Amino acid sequence: MAEFFENAASKWPRKAAVVADGRAWSYAEIDEASRRMAGWLREHCSVGPGTRVAVAMRNRAEVVIAYWAAMRLGAAVLPVNYKLNPEALEHALREGEPACLVADEVGGDAVGRIAAEMGVPMLSTGANWGDAMAHAPAEDLGGATPDAPAVLLYTSGTTGLPKAAVMTHEALVFNVRMAILAHSLRHEDAHLLAIPFFVPTACYSLVNAAAYLGATLVMAPDAEMSTVVPLIEQWRCTTYFGVPTMFFFLTAYPRIGERDLRSLRLIAYSGSPMPVRTIRRLRELFPGVMTHNFFGLTETIAMTHVLASADAETRPESIGKLLPEVDARIVGEDGSEMAPGEVGELVFRRDVIIPEYWRRPGMLEESIRDGWFHTGDLASVDADGYFQVHGRSKEMIIVAGQNVYSLEVEQAIMRMEKVREVAVVGIEATGVRAPLGECILAVIVTHPGEVVSEAEVKRHCAGCLPTYKVPHIVECRECLPRNAAGKVMKRRLAGAEEES
Repeated sequence: MAEFFENAASKWPRKAAVVADGRAWSYAEIDEASRRMAGWLREHCSVGPGTRVAVAMRNRAEVVIAYWAAMRLGAAVLPVNYKLNPEALEHALREGEPACLVADEVGGDAVGRIAAEMGVPMLSTGANWGDAMAHAPAEDLGGATPDAPAVLLYTSGTTGLPKAAVMTHEALVFNVRMAILAHSLRHEDAHLLAIPFFVPTACYSLVNAAAYLGATLVMAPDAEMSTVVPLIEQWRCTTYFGVPTMFFFLTAYPRIGERDLRSLRLIAYSGSPMPVRTIRRLRELFPGVMTHNFFGLTETIAMTHVLASADAETRPESIGKLLPEVDARIVGEDGSEMAPGEVGELVFRRDVIIPEYWRRPGMLEESIRDGWFHTGDLASVDADGYFQVHGRSKEMIIVAGQNVYSLEVEQAIMRMEKVREVAVVGIEATGVRAPLGECILAVIVTHPGEVVSEAEVKRHCAGCLPTYKVPHIVECRECLPRNAAGKVMKRRLAGAEEES
């Protein structure tokens, strides 16, 4: 993978590779800095092929420098979700056994103590970073075989111990190809990186695709609109990847129509469907902007589906069609393929799945049957090839023997104008409802200043859903619990601890 950045630096040395903290770093500058860091890592931490470099930082230029320094030495990058609880953090570091931890004041505060207890040397932006930048550049690149680990990405659970997906160098090359196909990425793009580095879209796709094409990464230290909007405006960002909630807040930002954000050409979202009213508002504010829903798993070596902008309003609940080099099916419990429109389990062909979980022998194979990876996601595909995810199989709610897909109820409630977000979960039925087995709980976040009653929600749902799918209990809250990747932690809503 190091060749991606080397190629860009040799062709476009003066072009901006990274924008962070108010300044632009050229490809030549990032190339020089990463070579110096590679020299320091090799001399002081014995980093080389077969070792790992942990990175625990907010979005900043040093993240990219550390990433390409590790790649130059043939080491694997271990992005650390420093927002995990201490037990999960310690587990990730001990299992990953990094040769070095590269951190800033944010990530270092969270994981520095654990690294010190383990005897892992630390390169810190607030301490010895200057020593690394003064080191003689590493000219002799370590190199790595195509099947060697390039990124170890841990899951983002909050209490359960995370497991790491192993992305190889050849898998990352495939990922870049699919990302370019899915979103028509270009050399001229300035990608706003407001999602954390430790999520797949960032460290699998955007960092590598930007280097491959010689594009620019604009690093947002957080996802607050007061940070994001000025960055788009000042640095003429062309793409903005995130979760739907981010884009609702973008449309609601004070006097947003007066800001010059005409540079945006693509808004890409994943994690949940985008409400149609948000899509329409985005198109009013930014005429000509493309809106893509996309889908992929930590275990898939690339994004797998994309919903074209032309379908965003007419098929908002779909994750789109399969990308050209990805093969997936919807199967029943016996493994037979389901008919169009029927709900079953989403499975992927083995060749688009990671080779293993790091140091978890046999765990991945537990989900593979007859050459297909079983995701645990309930989904369907229509006769035109549009896929729709209905939720996790373990999230399916069984009410008096009837299957209720939480996502279907959520989508119905999201059609209410007052509702900004909703999460639907199953809870144990008690009292007079005990014979039902499970009840449907809908937790709603309304738009500012709006109020919605339980009776109002039930009347709305009764008008568009079968009776047994109407929520039994409706709660309004100020926000939904989310992990660092932006995913709603439904088990917390149901009164349970979140799994990894």
